Amino acid sequence: MNEVPNEAENQVTEIDSGTDRRSFMKGAAVVGLVGTAVGASAALGAANATPPQAANADPKTPAALGPHAMLDGRFPITFEESVPQGVKVLTAHFRALNQRDIRAVADTLHFPFGTVEGTTPMKIDTAQDFIAHAPASLNMSLNPERFTDHDGYLKAGSYDVLTSIEVLLYDPVKCAMSMVYDRFGSDGKRLLRCEGVYTVTNNDGRWALQLMSTIFTPDPMIGMTYPDTVQAAVRYRIDHDLAYQVSDRSVDPMAQMGASVSVSNGQGGAVWQDGPAGKIMPHFKIEGVKSRLVYTDGKTPPTAAELARRAPSSDPIADYAGYRALFPASGVGNWGWVYGVQPASRILHATVDKAHMLSGARRFTAAGEECSWNQDLTVVTYIKGRWSASGHLAYTTPHDRSNDVGRS
Repeated sequence: MNEVPNEAENQVTEIDSGTDRRSFMKGAAVVGLVGTAVGASAALGAANATPPQAANADPKTPAALGPHAMLDGRFPITFEESVPQGVKVLTAHFRALNQRDIRAVADTLHFPFGTVEGTTPMKIDTAQDFIAHAPASLNMSLNPERFTDHDGYLKAGSYDVLTSIEVLLYDPVKCAMSMVYDRFGSDGKRLLRCEGVYTVTNNDGRWALQLMSTIFTPDPMIGMTYPDTVQAAVRYRIDHDLAYQVSDRSVDPMAQMGASVSVSNGQGGAVWQDGPAGKIMPHFKIEGVKSRLVYTDGKTPPTAAELARRAPSSDPIADYAGYRALFPASGVGNWGWVYGVQPASRILHATVDKAHMLSGARRFTAAGEECSWNQDLTVVTYIKGRWSASGHLAYTTPHDRSNDVGRS
């Protein structure tokens, strides 16, 4: 059977500092013995301690990982480095922006770097390109003008105040977060609010920002709600999984027009495919990985496979037969349900043509037992009458019951 690591092995024994120290003091000789014992214990602990892992070392497979499972949030390697490093990088990024230091901002980024500016995904290849032609959300121009190379959101004397940073998703190689800050004029009046989502990744041992998306809102518009944006974004995510639920690929929403950008772990398949195949750990390779950014300009014609996928099916039940076969193979039983909306789904930020959505897929057997749960962070945009996704910042696994049900 798959077993969760023994909790007793992870417990920390704590000495009660409130105990009367005099009860231990029976004389100088005893004190000396205690000191010797403590010193010996510390030396033994140092000798047995695990050497620190190199920053670019690939994470080791947890002993309790199921042979047909995804790596889920029960394992410390998913959060112990990624979460503190993610927050550290994003804090440094905001500090550089707050200080209007474009070179320091560049130092917090991976290149190529991706950003969704308004509804337009962009890729900046080098730090030099970034400093010379920063995207509007990070541009230091004090005379911003739309549709020019000095587009931006600044004015002389303005300053930024951090409102919040929230960790949303994590795994061994990335941490996706939300950050909100307000921008004030030199007269102390709030000008704008920036609501953003950010993914920090570990590329070959270096943690830095790989992809971001922001929504800037003028002060009088803060607090506006956009029910149509919310409904369209949620419906997009539901329909994607509904295609699996009804075994009809034509239900799956069409891709958004134009460019798209995402963060990938660099492995060919999806985690929910490679987990049952016993190939999940290569998704978290670090050493030698130079970039996790995937950018398409939207100008490349669809492949024959994509065209075939969009064509009417002669045998709809067969469309997702391979998907359904994953579940008994992973030991959780026969698949029965998948939902592209869940209690944890949230529209984090929204405006007239864009939403930052935290959602995912939750899968169950026909009897209602949970199979697995993935979450994703998506940028949904409205372009020429179509709501669809322009950016994917993270896809992670909070829980996979394949780690609990058995070993082969």
